[in-house]
Amino acid sequence: MRPKRRIAALLVSTAALAMAATACGPSDTSGTPTGAAGTKAPAATSAAAEGTPGTGCPLSAADLSSATGLSFELGDTRQDHELETQPGVKALVCVFISPSTPQDAGDPLVLRVDTITGANAAAARTHFESDCTDNGGTLGESAVADGKTCTRGANTIEGDLGKGGRTVDVYFVNATTDTAAAMTEKFDKVLAAVS
Repeated sequence: MRPKRRIAALLVSTAALAMAATACGPSDTSGTPTGAAGTKAPAATSAAAEGTPGTGCPLSAADLSSATGLSFELGDTRQDHELETQPGVKALVCVFISPSTPQDAGDPLVLRVDTITGANAAAARTHFESDCTDNGGTLGESAVADGKTCTRGANTIEGDLGKGGRTVDVYFVNATTDTAAAMTEKFDKVLAAVS
């Protein structure tokens, strides 16, 4: 769980992205789930190596669905979206929604993927690490190469992959306690599905 000052901005932005996606309809309805934290993640499939064709997203809904066991859709993508917690840093933002898995207040479970490239990639990874530890989380190594995770309480639903001159932040939003616990077990599979 993210601290209140940070999660408010992320929830508002992600909710706006998810609402826009719902209004426009999903771009890709094939969702693939990912893996759990603490377990060795499987090798990425050929679909994971491609991400979502035509969008630049390094993850496909089919791979996310496969990794989590839940049905996900690509709800929205935003090119050059300024990050809410890092002014001046822009990312490709991909929002995946699981409408069949309602959370509190009937909101869908959301997975947000922020891809930062270029000069800001290393700073974004450092920001992920410091945000985790500065706000009571425990930074950990993922079973996925070049992956970091952040555990808050008993849940690991936030991660970062740094490779190839980019950093990719991956995190669930709107997860209830039960859903967060279930996704913790699958989080390394989610990271492994990122191409």
